Amino acid sequence: TFGTLDNGLRYIIYPNSEPPKRVSLRLHIASGSLMEADDQRGLAHFLEHMVFNGSEHYTAEELIPRMQRLGIAFGAHANAYTSFDETVYMLDLPDLSAETLDLAFTVMRDFGDGALLTAEEIDKERGVVLSEKISRDTVSYRLMEQQFSTLLPDSLIAHRFPIGKEEVIQSAPRERFVDFYNRYYTPQRMTFIVVGDVDPAEMRGRIENSFASMENPAKPGPEPDLGKIHQPEGIESSVFHDKEVSSTDVSLMLVRPHEEKPDTVATRAELMPLAIAHAILDRRFERISKEKDSPVANGSASRMALFNSIELGSIDVTAAADRWKEVVPTIEREFRRAMEHGFTDAELAEAKSNLLNAYEQRVKQKPSRKSEGIASALASSINDKDVFSSPETDLEIAKRNLDTIDAAACLTAFKDFWEAPGYHLVLTTKEEPENAETELTALFEDSRGTPVE
Repeated sequence: TFGTLDNGLRYIIYPNSEPPKRVSLRLHIASGSLMEADDQRGLAHFLEHMVFNGSEHYTAEELIPRMQRLGIAFGAHANAYTSFDETVYMLDLPDLSAETLDLAFTVMRDFGDGALLTAEEIDKERGVVLSEKISRDTVSYRLMEQQFSTLLPDSLIAHRFPIGKEEVIQSAPRERFVDFYNRYYTPQRMTFIVVGDVDPAEMRGRIENSFASMENPAKPGPEPDLGKIHQPEGIESSVFHDKEVSSTDVSLMLVRPHEEKPDTVATRAELMPLAIAHAILDRRFERISKEKDSPVANGSASRMALFNSIELGSIDVTAAADRWKEVVPTIEREFRRAMEHGFTDAELAEAKSNLLNAYEQRVKQKPSRKSEGIASALASSINDKDVFSSPETDLEIAKRNLDTIDAAACLTAFKDFWEAPGYHLVLTTKEEPENAETELTALFEDSRGTPVE
């Protein structure tokens, strides 16, 4: 059941009886670190903490104990996360009693517009957020910072990591929190999700009673300008390094503006040949990895859209025993082999069979899907503007289109996507080798003179 309240808040209700007599709630807010001003960097995430620290109906000392008495454990059943473009609050309720539901809906409404954001509580929480910033200083986080600053140097994304800046977390005054909260925690940016063993009509009534009185501000916060996308000319080589990297990887990547299209049956059919082409390339790298003394441990090809603004393509290969110098020509040759010669009918048949089997398995697994997983999947589909379709629908779309896809269609899709004026060639390793960027480019260019069958 889909609906929209008069104030713009949207809702989704999905009956699901696994586990029985349980319900999962999600409040999705289309607002994250990308909406922050320079002097608010980190406050989108900081606010995620603050809504638990005093609201219209619960003091900071009351809320968590009250939840615990009803069997709602903070962390296990009550949690939240903030990303670049979204904040999601999550409650997984242990029962459907009136007391539990009343608390949950009241809490979710308070998250939306009832946080008190007192200066005293903000100051108390600063150390907690700074500790979390330290704990997030992981190898994956540090690599992501390097990747975004290199691949998207002119984009706002590289300057708005959700954990923010230490100086802002330490000293931002209360009014900067209130400004962000009032302008971006608005019903027009919210979607409320209910998944569980529930009656949709009853839940719709609860949603209306809880959220219909919310109001939008006279001047809501604007959508951010994500900046320019840098597209390389020729090969631009880079090295990302960190002492905690667990493998040595080489990636050939393209970056371009994303052309947004609605998630329709036609759009999914249009994307399917490229997905099959990438699956065939995955399989080729798998076969290469099994050759005697192969420098390839594994490899894959992918496409993704980032924030409905940036399109990324990536061919990634993990080097066995740090043999990245041998992996670079392998990537170049396999990329060029696909571009020049396409794919065989046998490869196509195998990829189609694997894809169809994956969709069939999802249909079989549907009865055992847990409500919390469905609720989170619904939340993650919102900003991507994806249609949350059933496994049966996904299988039907696949069956309808797979028979029409031949090897020529996969080659056309692969070329259409991958033909570009230039690419990023990236080495990710523990330590940066001397002259690595120059050597990466030279190895790639030298390989272009080798014929491929």
